[in-house]
Amino acid sequence: MKKVVLITGGARRVGAALCRAFAADGWRVVIHCNGSHATALRLERELGGTETAAVVVSDLRKGSAGLITCASGVFGRLDGVVNNASVYSRRSLSEMTEAELREDFEVNFFAPFTLMREFARRRKPGFILNLLDGRIAKQDFESAGYLLAKQSLAEATRLGALAWAPLGIRVNGLAPGLVRPAAGVPLAKMERLVAQLPLKRRTTEQELAEAAVFLAKSPGITGEVLYVDAGMHLASPQWKESKGQGAEV
Repeated sequence: MKKVVLITGGARRVGAALCRAFAADGWRVVIHCNGSHATALRLERELGGTETAAVVVSDLRKGSAGLITCASGVFGRLDGVVNNASVYSRRSLSEMTEAELREDFEVNFFAPFTLMREFARRRKPGFILNLLDGRIAKQDFESAGYLLAKQSLAEATRLGALAWAPLGIRVNGLAPGLVRPAAGVPLAKMERLVAQLPLKRRTTEQELAEAAVFLAKSPGITGEVLYVDAGMHLASPQWKESKGQGAEV
């Protein structure tokens, strides 16, 4: 019987690339979305229809409790979770309000953390993969809330790997580099950031997707963070990004 993976934020961009890669590798895919329902349904059809893919809708800002149960019921099993959904805000440590910090943490930490625990409570072997960010190894006080949430998720990845290893659950992280500009930002604005990377190239969605499938299928790897970021995590500690510029990771 084919294995089943839930991919949050799976309708667009990196999430869609992840869905395609897992489907191509023989997995059934549960595509989570919120505001991209029509796009998710098109992807479902592309991946072979309801025999191999299915769409579930949930607003992670309002909590993710019950999503694992829902996803498990689609094909009768659930073998893995890829926590891909995230939001990016560029607010400095000084400017950020408490409400904005909570907003950053809601989707970037609390939602994946809840899904991790719900998956583990089933007490069945499987894998969890958390999408992080190459900047977790650096300090970027201009994206304070986002970075704090991703760093917290990285620590939860390691803790979860140790706590749930006896259940046969592997927990790993995947830390991308610069993939594409944020919505509304011209590609040219990202090029200055790419030039600062050791390999001076962006990370492709296909590279991330291939790395994700590799981690999902590697029985001896847990508690690791795989950086697919053109060396971003090795660059200078302070990320040199001016206001108004942004890139999706």
